[in-house]
Amino acid sequence: MAVQENTTLKAAYADKVAADLAENTAGQDRIRAEIETLQAQLTTLETDHTLLKSVSAALGDPTGGVPAPRRAARKTAAVAKKAAAEKTADAAAPKKAGAKKEAAKKTTTVAAKKTAATTDKAKAANTGADKGPALTELIHAHLSSQSEPVTAREIAKALADANPGRNVNDNLVRTTSERLVARGRADRIKQGSTVYYTAKADAAPAASEPAEKATAAAS
Repeated sequence: MAVQENTTLKAAYADKVAADLAENTAGQDRIRAEIETLQAQLTTLETDHTLLKSVSAALGDPTGGVPAPRRAARKTAAVAKKAAAEKTADAAAPKKAGAKKEAAKKTTTVAAKKTAATTDKAKAANTGADKGPALTELIHAHLSSQSEPVTAREIAKALADANPGRNVNDNLVRTTSERLVARGRADRIKQGSTVYYTAKADAAPAASEPAEKATAAAS
């Protein structure tokens, strides 16, 4: 009896660790996608800044009348953000069994949520305002309206067409779709190297979390 209980407990821990690792990986993908978006926005702003300085100089003001952007500080912030995400990934790997393993997983989850919240707040400050419902709800609604499984790219294109001006890309949609699968609100079907998603007919919307609201504002 004791052997059977130990085997069951071990299997339960293994399933929990696998689920946490999947959620952590999805979180890393989402943060990397957001960093890429922010980097693209920064590149655009820098290009505009250079153009505006040229125009200002042509008008007789060689300095442009404004201080130069603090490139070093921005680069340092981006490196620190990436390091924080990598540190979170390292902390997610279980190193000890029993209570220590469970405590480590809880610490990792809290750290990942704080990192995601910080990144989402920064992105929300750049975009300016909340632009609609959470991306998870948009994706679930789209999946529910489809009669056949669809890929993340197909979802992203449909949402981009239906929500002009909102930031929707393949990586962000894929990460959010995986979150729906983890919560039991969607199914994941893999055929060869292609992954398809479908909505579960009996899935009920989960309560919105602060991180999802920040993602909606950033999108």
